[in-house]
Amino acid sequence: MSSTHGANNVDTLQSILPFIIHACFWFCGIVGTVALISPKSFSVVADVVGLWITPFPQTQSVANAPIDIDKFVMRNSRQFGALVLASVVYLAVFFSGRIDPSWTPPFLILVLSLSVIIALSSLVQLGGEVSKIEARLADARIDGLTGLANRRALDEELERRLSEKSRKGGGFCFAMFDIDHFKEVNDKYGHLTGDTVLAKSVGAVIHNTKRTMDLAARYGGDEFAIIYPASVLREAATAVENLRTAIASAPVCLEDSEVVVAVSIGVTEALDGDSVATLIGRADEALYAAKTAGRNRGFQHDGETCRAITDGEPIAATV
Repeated sequence: MSSTHGANNVDTLQSILPFIIHACFWFCGIVGTVALISPKSFSVVADVVGLWITPFPQTQSVANAPIDIDKFVMRNSRQFGALVLASVVYLAVFFSGRIDPSWTPPFLILVLSLSVIIALSSLVQLGGEVSKIEARLADARIDGLTGLANRRALDEELERRLSEKSRKGGGFCFAMFDIDHFKEVNDKYGHLTGDTVLAKSVGAVIHNTKRTMDLAARYGGDEFAIIYPASVLREAATAVENLRTAIASAPVCLEDSEVVVAVSIGVTEALDGDSVATLIGRADEALYAAKTAGRNRGFQHDGETCRAITDGEPIAATV
């Protein structure tokens, strides 16, 4: 009885096997034809299949620039379609008995070679897309006017440095400064001159004076910040004082006058248990003390007191 049942199953399988083979041939043929003739339609089909397999969008946004996977599919569609169609046609003719079986090995080698070429070409194109994405990500962390890092990059670096300090020890310092009376520069000389002050008198000087390991950022408006890795407060205080002097020595020259730029600076050292907020708070308090004391000077905050970098009486800290 069981042997009869098994024989029936074999007969059923043998009867539907040609249908399955024909269905696969037709499916592959249709896919190859669509890919060869209409890459756009093929990308739509691929997108639908992709969404069915994994419910995530195929187009993402990085640095406000779309990473279009559809474009990548369309670019390689015709090569893929030609390869699939050639394979389908050959196999169809082969199974019909009209091709000498000895032709099969060379054909398989040809198909394999073409597949490798198409795959390598696709990888090269994909590598180019990855490079573009990395460039966009880098641009998303740069301030367009000054060429310094932006607020987002600064916050991420502070988080990373504080996390590293809590795990491994080591220290770093953080400074904040802004341009004295910058609004008056804009009001008197115009916003274009103000942009020149930000870019050349401040941004360029920072670029030329900071160490390679330092991260300098435009915090917002006329405010800037610098992270000094592997530095104690005394060293960072000397660095910001040199920076303040260098900025004052780089005026913006106009047709009939020049704009001498002065900055007020506050610097502090990262302490155990610091968060980004507490670290910025101390630097900001030191900056406020520099402004209160008359501007065009630097103050340092050691976690307990806030005093002028040059000779001066300490001011009680509130952070």
